[in-house]
Amino acid sequence: MHLFECEATLAACPAAVWAVWTDVARWPEWDVSKEIARLDGPFEPGVSGWAKQRGNLGGTFTITAVEAERRWVSECPVPLGKVVFDHSLEPVAKDRVRVVKRVDVEGGITPLIMLFAPKMRREICESLTALGRVAATTPLAGLSRARAAGSP
Repeated sequence: MHLFECEATLAACPAAVWAVWTDVARWPEWDVSKEIARLDGPFEPGVSGWAKQRGNLGGTFTITAVEAERRWVSECPVPLGKVVFDHSLEPVAKDRVRVVKRVDVEGGITPLIMLFAPKMRREICESLTALGRVAATTPLAGLSRARAAGSP
């Protein structure tokens, strides 16, 4: 069942946004809900990780799909179901990118997850904005500006 989605247009180049968004260990720097996060291998389908939300228990997730610099999907198992997070990235102009995070829930846990949906939505929307701030300050952020100025 589709729960909700959040989107933001960020003032950063797609490569910088992708680099920050897929650097799992850095999630706590910009994701307001994360306290700790790790990935147990390279960022590719089938690799599992673990994340602890602030004030809550931690849990596992698995990367299920990756389209480099365009889209990635993760699944979090929960009792009686799973929560699926679909992340997409689309360049919209020079050094501007639209990001969307879609949240779906499957299984008998759906009614309970729906109770937490408003809080999840607020945190995800706030985190996407923070993602843009962090991505704009990474070394990759200046890449397209340097190319436009004629630097190699």
